[in-house]
Amino acid sequence: MPLDHNLYVVILSLFVCFLFSLVSVEWTQRRLDKQKSPHTFLFLGSITMGIAVWATHYMGMMSIQSPVNLAYDLPIMIAAFCVSITFSYTSFFLLNYNVQRPRKKLWPSVLTFGCGLLIVHTIGVLSMHFDTALRTHLLLLAASIGSAFLFTWFGFRLLSAKKFKFKLILAGLCFSGGVSFMHYIGEMAFIEEGSTFTWHYKLSLENINTLATLLVIGATIIVFISYLLEQLYQKKITQQRLDLLESEHRYNTLFDLNPEGVFVIGPNRSFIKVNQSLETITGYTFEELQKMPYTDLLKVSEVEHSLNYLKRVLQGETIKHPLTIYHKDGHEVELEITSIPYSVQNTITAVIGIAKDMTAIKESQEYKQRAQTLAYVGELAAGLAHEIRNPLTSIKGFAQLLKSQGETNGTDHFFEITLREIERINFIISQLMILARPHMIIKKDHDLNALINRSLTFMESDGDFETTSFQLNLPDHPVYFHCEENLMTQLFLNVLKNSFEAISSHGTILVTLTDTEESIQISIIDDGPGIPAHLLPMLGQPFYTTKESNPGLGLMICYQIVENHGGKINIDSKEGLGTTVSMEFPKNAAKVEATELEMSG
Repeated sequence: MPLDHNLYVVILSLFVCFLFSLVSVEWTQRRLDKQKSPHTFLFLGSITMGIAVWATHYMGMMSIQSPVNLAYDLPIMIAAFCVSITFSYTSFFLLNYNVQRPRKKLWPSVLTFGCGLLIVHTIGVLSMHFDTALRTHLLLLAASIGSAFLFTWFGFRLLSAKKFKFKLILAGLCFSGGVSFMHYIGEMAFIEEGSTFTWHYKLSLENINTLATLLVIGATIIVFISYLLEQLYQKKITQQRLDLLESEHRYNTLFDLNPEGVFVIGPNRSFIKVNQSLETITGYTFEELQKMPYTDLLKVSEVEHSLNYLKRVLQGETIKHPLTIYHKDGHEVELEITSIPYSVQNTITAVIGIAKDMTAIKESQEYKQRAQTLAYVGELAAGLAHEIRNPLTSIKGFAQLLKSQGETNGTDHFFEITLREIERINFIISQLMILARPHMIIKKDHDLNALINRSLTFMESDGDFETTSFQLNLPDHPVYFHCEENLMTQLFLNVLKNSFEAISSHGTILVTLTDTEESIQISIIDDGPGIPAHLLPMLGQPFYTTKESNPGLGLMICYQIVENHGGKINIDSKEGLGTTVSMEFPKNAAKVEATELEMSG
């Protein structure tokens, strides 16, 4: 007689099988992705798949509505459940083993899982005693076994493939299809007259085993709740990872793209990480900095203080302090360091430092101060020059008139001294006037070689060159620069005079002109006594001079001429080793045929 099935229970069994299969493949996939606690996920996935196989078989048998009485053997059913878990764990473990070794195939996992389905189905049939004869239908039996292995192969194939959308859902459908088709087709293979699936509104209570039913319902509820909680936990973990990635991105952006030097130092004084700005400040690459303690960059006098700062920061204090280091090429670099403790899980493990190069800031401050000074000098000069020049012109005129009348009574030399001093005062006033008002100058392309030689020609009429040797290292070709001819001549003349006056006896003055694609460098070097270090900061200040009867305006005017031509001037001197005055002019400076220069800054 045919066995009818309650279609409601069949659909419920299919849903339970798919739910458990989906949860199982997702948990086992966590094992494949090598997340934390991989063995835990593998074990949970195996138990869930074992429940799916066993519960599908039990609910399928429970859906039978035939008056044929069914008797259950509970110990054998429990044995079927244990076999299902064991074969599921083995098949998933083999899948993980084979995925790590691409040359291996999926067949070990497929055969293991398929054999597990066969064994569970066989044990399940043996655990239920029918009050009717069973006949075997070989074709349906082959279809049952074939569907088990075919759908299983598709499921494992999907799990071992790369990630794509709906991958886990499709794998869960394949596994649930293999389990369900094998059970229901296999069931029909053992019933002589076949089975029918009809909608029934009553359930045969005789076919229900209370303990097994409670186990199925309880396991379903537990797995479903566990799955929801685990999904919420994974969502939280994912959000934390996204927040961490965003935080790391912001940190790396602030670290790598910071215009100031940023570095991380460990307790052992070694560099852990530096940005490109610090590499520029020190001149060393990160690989080179990693091989040295940071104290190798410091001046010897600052090592002890720096180590004390490091100790205080590692104790949790934030410190800002000045620091002087040596650049890779040997010159000193003044920095302002802000040291911040770096903690991980409330434990300070390193120090984050921010290094601000104070060189440019100091240059800017000095330039601003010099500009303000020039402005004040200009205002003072504007008032004094006019007040002095008017009576001076009268004095000079009367002195020349008295001298021309010839009635000097032997006092000609007094008039000569008077006129010479008047000319000197007039020269000082002329220099003051340069600082006091703007001048309209005409810039044109001039050969700097010719201007340097012109300045030397002017000096020959005023100086004694018998004990002084001038060496010119000038290019063979003309070096044209867009400048004002008279101002550039005055610039070279003032610097050459300073060098000449600094040489007390036999000495040498070397003039070098270098022409590059980007700039023009001019150096005037003398082997005089040099300038004491404490006087170097005073150079270029108005009315400062170490020479008698000198107004102290010449070098200040040199600074102004160089800056108004877009250049830079630098004076390097050491006592006993002479002085080097270096001037650099960029070639890309804007060429203006007529420019009004505000000499007062």
